[in-house]
Amino acid sequence: MSDQPSKKQIAIIGAGLTGLVTAYALLSTGHTVVVLESALQPGGMISSFPMGKDRIEYIYHHVFTHDQELIRLLAELGLQNRLKWYKPRDALYTGRRLYPFSTPLDLLRFTPIPLHQRLRTGLTVLKAAKVQDWKQLEKETAAQWLLRNSGREAYERIWRPLLRAKFDKDAEEVSAVWIWNKFKLRGHSRDKDAGSEKLGYMDGSFGLLIDTLTSRICQMGGRLLTGHTVMNISNSEQGQGYRVSCILENCQTVNFACDALVATVSGRQFAGMSTSLNWPDTYSRKLNHLQYKGDLCLILRLRQPLSPYYWTTVCDDLPFVVVIEHTNLVSSERYGGHVVYLSRYLDITDPLWSEPDGAVFRQFVQGLNRLFPHFSTADVIDWRLKRTHYAQPVIVRAYSGQMPGIDTPAPLIKLAGMAQIYPEDRGMNYAVRLGYDAADALRRDLDTTSRDCRTAP
Repeated sequence: MSDQPSKKQIAIIGAGLTGLVTAYALLSTGHTVVVLESALQPGGMISSFPMGKDRIEYIYHHVFTHDQELIRLLAELGLQNRLKWYKPRDALYTGRRLYPFSTPLDLLRFTPIPLHQRLRTGLTVLKAAKVQDWKQLEKETAAQWLLRNSGREAYERIWRPLLRAKFDKDAEEVSAVWIWNKFKLRGHSRDKDAGSEKLGYMDGSFGLLIDTLTSRICQMGGRLLTGHTVMNISNSEQGQGYRVSCILENCQTVNFACDALVATVSGRQFAGMSTSLNWPDTYSRKLNHLQYKGDLCLILRLRQPLSPYYWTTVCDDLPFVVVIEHTNLVSSERYGGHVVYLSRYLDITDPLWSEPDGAVFRQFVQGLNRLFPHFSTADVIDWRLKRTHYAQPVIVRAYSGQMPGIDTPAPLIKLAGMAQIYPEDRGMNYAVRLGYDAADALRRDLDTTSRDCRTAP
């Protein structure tokens, strides 16, 4: 008798990067896979659309030099030559003034905070990069850690506005682990000689990565079904495996039988679609306790550039928290204009979340005019607004003990949403890693189940 596990039918819920990588990894070991996606196109938060002669993501994206999981995947898919590296210029807007903020020297010249706190802030970033045991930071909030290490003026001028802009009313509860990871991430992407940051972007957009993964999945015999919104996961009536019920755009319901599944969605979405499984109360509480922030991301195509900066962090009270001038990273020729993203994180209970697209557009461009007085709405060629409900998990203190892991109480069901990336924060590199981790976890349990069946009397 062969020791190889039998081929299993596996359902993947969600066709974002994590879901597609999970499907790709499981297909490579001989399993049968169907990917179920509620949207009409795959890609999740890196889905893209045509602009000019090229495509571009609805939400800004770039790659860091140490994003090795993503870089290895691009190489495996034959896309490594499409990834190009750039040295962007960044800025910080505070006190109604724009300051260059790309290098350690820019920090030393940042006069809104005292010199000794500029030095302390720089040392804080270096200190974060050397932290090996992140668990020592779990009991402390980011606010407490930043106040102690950078000083009161630095915290009030820079860090407090940023925490509030990212996490709204939960800003004071965010763990020091979150800000530590941000410092570590940006610090490791800097050029060791010049001190400036290097960022990567794909010719053809990261939509090319999604296209290639989708093509490979189909070539390997997998199925990708868009417009399939999963409503319920239940135990199979036959006693083994599961049934996944989906609703289509025409309100018809279709069911899929599977031996195992991986849900690459938020914890709350997973809780809602898996009530039929009667999870233990302790596990249900973990799923429903997870908090997320939504994101409003306005993408503008302009006739004129706004500034020489790629990334402008906004510390003043404006409707958005960051300005990303994408065409200060790559050429504007491919898009037929200058591309700018404006992003705002908020609770979906915030009145702004429910405003019509046009109202959000007006608020954002009014704020943009305050930041750049030379900007005029006459410069806008066109625009789009992307709303993402579960855009950013709220990482609170002692999060590792509150977070539901990849393994669920059901051995052949795995959960792999961005809340499972901890201690790192969301990002394409970690989405790739999570996809492989979810596939490995499921294969492990499938192998165990197969061995148990072979040894049963």
